[in-house]
Amino acid sequence: MIFYYFGGSLHDKNQMTNLDDLGFKGVLFTYVPHQGDVFTWMVDNMDKSKKIKYLIAIRPHTISPQYLSMIAHSMDKIAPERLQINLIAGHIKPDEVDFGGILGEVNDRSSVKDRVNYMIEYLDVLNLMDTKLDFYVSCTNPYAFNAAASHNNKIILPYRDYKKGYFDFRKDDGQVVPGQKLDIRGKKIMLAVSPIIRNTQDEIDSEFPQNISRRSYYGTEYLDRERFTADTEYFTYEDFGVFIKKLESDGIKEVLFNSYSEKERENLIYFTARYMKENP
Repeated sequence: MIFYYFGGSLHDKNQMTNLDDLGFKGVLFTYVPHQGDVFTWMVDNMDKSKKIKYLIAIRPHTISPQYLSMIAHSMDKIAPERLQINLIAGHIKPDEVDFGGILGEVNDRSSVKDRVNYMIEYLDVLNLMDTKLDFYVSCTNPYAFNAAASHNNKIILPYRDYKKGYFDFRKDDGQVVPGQKLDIRGKKIMLAVSPIIRNTQDEIDSEFPQNISRRSYYGTEYLDRERFTADTEYFTYEDFGVFIKKLESDGIKEVLFNSYSEKERENLIYFTARYMKENP
């Protein structure tokens, strides 16, 4: 299994080196308009003796396929096979709502549907180009998933959809029901999951009691532990190993690990590094 870490920092110049030394294959840097240009930071701070990849999230409507291809060609000359792109329609944050930021029909004020449709058209163009771009497509709905799969592109799939085995579908009346069944056979999947790992079940039960009443998507009440993200899952270290083997049996060869707090980031890195060491 290949492990990626979600949480690239522009403030920690040692992060990439440390994660490379632990065995991580890559680090995802999120799209934040106010943080500065990650490509410039990457060139300025990269240790060329390392191999860890910079997976940079890009909203397609913010940059043309041609220009993104140009960047990829240049980066490949500077540091071969170190840059990867995560194409994502985008979760627009509250501080971005007041401006579109892009001069065009599709911008950060556009609806999710319009941004997804733009990304699908973007993939059509990108796949026709002679490009060195190594990219993944974040797919949270069947439209993006089917488009990426039709081009045999690499896909980042949320754990919540993998676990259910289908994408949700919102009807005209607002009701959410099971939608398209997920077929990941033969597809290049990176699973995005937020694991919380402890050595024993007693540690999990003590720290995260299973006493939070929640309502499922379809009206069924159930008890669950606190979920920091929609993709949170709890594992003992032993169960974590079983989970990774299950993914491998399903043909998934890459995982992207996210964490919610500094404490969980430290736990996540520790347990993942331990697993990689014990399962070379």
